[in-house]
Amino acid sequence: MKRLCLALGLSISLLASTQAQEVLRDLPATIAPDQKYLFFQHGLSVEQLGPDSYSKEFRKTYDTTAITAAFAKAGYIVIAEFRPKGSRVPAYADRISGQVRQLLAAGVPAHNIAVVGHSKGGYIVIASATRLANPEISYALLAGCALPSARNIGGADARATYEKLIADTQGQLQGHFLAQYDTTDEWMGSCSELEAANPGLKIEESATQSGYAAGMGHSLFYAPEAIWFTPLLKWLDR
Repeated sequence: MKRLCLALGLSISLLASTQAQEVLRDLPATIAPDQKYLFFQHGLSVEQLGPDSYSKEFRKTYDTTAITAAFAKAGYIVIAEFRPKGSRVPAYADRISGQVRQLLAAGVPAHNIAVVGHSKGGYIVIASATRLANPEISYALLAGCALPSARNIGGADARATYEKLIADTQGQLQGHFLAQYDTTDEWMGSCSELEAANPGLKIEESATQSGYAAGMGHSLFYAPEAIWFTPLLKWLDR
């Protein structure tokens, strides 16, 4: 409890030291090159149930409003589009990579751009990074690398999709990567296979011990809890 309070205090101090920005569904009409931009891609649950929806499986609300607002309070202009049910990873990777290229063309430094995704959103981050091939952009995978046991998530074979991603990205990934996952997540874990498929790429990993019951760790990223959100902000601001 003491450690959690300290982490929460640090998170609040980080947020207070920056100017709050806004959450958008698309790029702003006017791109300011001196600002920081963060793309957030949610997980499959939001596709199926909608934003800020309650998951019966995890007995927890997927609070996308709180997550994106927390990034905005930390000083990022947040682009967070809610995907419709059945959205395809390649299509959204094309969309995000195109938006990132618009920022770069407008003079935004690559190191001021971050692409963050949870679960299926993490897959979109990986595919976007492949398309961009930019060594200075930051990419964060929140429970975004499937374990061999992740065969049925919301009716989809998450492991097969991940294996195809690894094959498609082999030797192509560039950028600064952080992978966060919880040790009680039975679907997602280490991104070591992705790193091995891309020689020269270093993925920093953070295995969080939330204390959640077995199998519940995937929902850690359903809200901006200090135990993962504060380290992510520190990494992005490195």
